[in-house]
Amino acid sequence: MSFKLKPLTQHLLLAGLISISPLAAQAADNDADARIEKLEQQVNLLLEKLEQQNVQLNQQQEDIQATKAVTKNAVITKTNGRSLSFESADGDFNAQIGGRIQADAAFYDSEIPSGDGTDFRRLFVDLRGTVYKDWDYRFQYDFARPNGSSSTRGVRDAYFKYTGLNIGNITVGQFKAPFGLEHLTSSLNSTFLERGLNHVFTPDRRIGVGFDTASDNWTFAVGGFGGPAEESEDNSNNDSDEGWNLIGRLTATPVKTDNGFIHLGLAARQNWAQDTDGSVRFRERPEVRLDGARLVDTGNIAGVDDSQSYGLEFATVYGPFSVQSEFIQTKLKRDGASDLDFDGWYAYASYFLTGESRAYKNGIFDRTKPKSPVGKGGYGAWEVAARYSTLDLNDDTLTGGELDNATLGVNWYATDNIRFAANYVKVLDVDRPGNANDDLDGDIFAVRAQVDF
Repeated sequence: MSFKLKPLTQHLLLAGLISISPLAAQAADNDADARIEKLEQQVNLLLEKLEQQNVQLNQQQEDIQATKAVTKNAVITKTNGRSLSFESADGDFNAQIGGRIQADAAFYDSEIPSGDGTDFRRLFVDLRGTVYKDWDYRFQYDFARPNGSSSTRGVRDAYFKYTGLNIGNITVGQFKAPFGLEHLTSSLNSTFLERGLNHVFTPDRRIGVGFDTASDNWTFAVGGFGGPAEESEDNSNNDSDEGWNLIGRLTATPVKTDNGFIHLGLAARQNWAQDTDGSVRFRERPEVRLDGARLVDTGNIAGVDDSQSYGLEFATVYGPFSVQSEFIQTKLKRDGASDLDFDGWYAYASYFLTGESRAYKNGIFDRTKPKSPVGKGGYGAWEVAARYSTLDLNDDTLTGGELDNATLGVNWYATDNIRFAANYVKVLDVDRPGNANDDLDGDIFAVRAQVDF
């Protein structure tokens, strides 16, 4: 069934719809405005939170930068178990304070013109470190001999070393001249109480400039130094020119295995005397330094224009066993007189009863570290050694004397920095015609207590 609205009714409905539409639109507009206002409030809240977070982040960043600044300037204290060191956080600066004490006692039989006694062989204070990353420095002073010769007096090492080059290092100051295996190996790490007799020909510490470089199986060092040809403490001609030296050393380890190695070395030294009446003197004791009596002595050799020294080195280590030997020859060229040749050599063998092996690094021997140190449930490292040593200061009409020694040694390394040693030295013969020491032989017993830090 269908029906139709009358025209009047249609008009009334249309008019009602038209009147309602603006009201609906107005309501919709009001609702949209409310939502927009709410969104604006939410956005403002978010902006406030973001601003607060930015403030917090900025504060945290400032705190981090302040912490970095404090950390950068902080000093870190370290220890290697022996000495203290101080280092900046970036590692560009560091300093280490150390020292060395060697206390000796010696007993001579009646045939040796020396007296029993005790003495400090070395009493060092040592300061070393790095500045600005690439500059190493070292200052070492010996209180045992403050008034000794140029090579033994109080100031020992005093130098700067630049390490920023890829090809090697440059050293300026007073330091050990690069000559000889036994000479360059620290006295802390020497097998015997004293170096061999031929050490009398070795240039010790000198003021100069040097260059050194190294690889896995070779080292090279060269330097120019001031100083006379010999190391005698009697060299007191302070008003004369001291002369100049060119000194170099080359080493190689042609064989290197897990159990050992072979070391070969060659050293040379040229000295130019600057004083026309300069003299040279060589003299030596029987490998014990407690008494000043020398068994061989050339006396002052006048008119030396220049001199050369040559050294050959050999060493091998296989497990606890090692052999070491050096030969040194010195030639003196004189004005108006014949040239003179002197030489000396030593050879020795050593063995660790407790299984350790001699440590080696960059052409020299390093510190012995016991496998079972005292204080950590162990008994330290024990080493025995035997050496033959000879020095010949006779040539032409000059009879400074020839000295032959044999030495037996025992070392007890309680820890890697505490050592006790005993040496029995047998003076086999002195060949010095016309001197009271000619044909002399005798016995010496010496002991040492040593600690370094």
